[in-house]
Amino acid sequence: NMHTILTNLGYSGDYGISLASDLGLYQAVLVCVGIYSDNYVIDASSAEALALVDFLENQDGLMYLEGGDVWYYDPPSQGGYDFGPLFGIDAISDGTDDLGPVVGESGIFTEGMNFNYSGENNYIDHINPTGSGFLIFHDGNNNYNCGVANDAGTYKTVGTSFELGLLTDGSPPSTREALLDSIMNFFGITTGIAEDDKGLAGLPMKTMLNTLYPNPFRRMTEIRFQIGVGSRQKSVVSLKIYDACGRLVKDFNLQSEICNMQSSIVWDGTDQNDRKVPAGVYFVDFKAGDYKKTEKAILLR
Repeated sequence: NMHTILTNLGYSGDYGISLASDLGLYQAVLVCVGIYSDNYVIDASSAEALALVDFLENQDGLMYLEGGDVWYYDPPSQGGYDFGPLFGIDAISDGTDDLGPVVGESGIFTEGMNFNYSGENNYIDHINPTGSGFLIFHDGNNNYNCGVANDAGTYKTVGTSFELGLLTDGSPPSTREALLDSIMNFFGITTGIAEDDKGLAGLPMKTMLNTLYPNPFRRMTEIRFQIGVGSRQKSVVSLKIYDACGRLVKDFNLQSEICNMQSSIVWDGTDQNDRKVPAGVYFVDFKAGDYKKTEKAILLR
């Protein structure tokens, strides 16, 4: 599910049921070891554990790791590698089958997210942030945390004790697409432009709204987008910003002449009358022909 969503977002990568032999080929590695009883243990002395640790510590890696037992139960009980210190995670306890809803945290890239969970739901580890780690998700009905991100300076990680690919999509920003795109943005990875085709050098092949950067932001954020060469000329292009209540904040009044090119708009946190808007969650709504996408923007003051 995650590979399909990332591909649809415009990211490129490989998917497999074993670890790639050379992690140095990749900007980021996403590892899913499952939930009991359909889970996999990364043995502490295994080549897999050594490769993942080396990727973070010596290759300035970017890693996502999910699993119901990988944080608390596996290291002492199953001989699993303890990834907690690298991920800024303090494993608290071996949980039960009560996960959901999965709720994001204010002031960071999961703000406003709220998911129901349809994945396997057994012994979900309870985890807290420690060191440079910071909380990104908690269980909305119970008093425990289930997602932590970490910016260690030389590398970045995201760790969860649930299956991201089996969260249930809701209204934006509560979609797996928005979450995965936000994680990639946290990692500093943006979608690439398709390779040149039939003499169309330098022109994007696909219409899309790319990630906002920086996000969250205080002064300004760059909204990047592209209009693919396959889009019909003079298609209607719209870029608008709405607040959390659905009120229009800013209309950039884009002209159709931008078709078939890459472009960006800088939003400085002001409304249509150039007045500063308050801190909070805003939604960037982009339309170009039949393409529509909404991205969440978090404004800090």
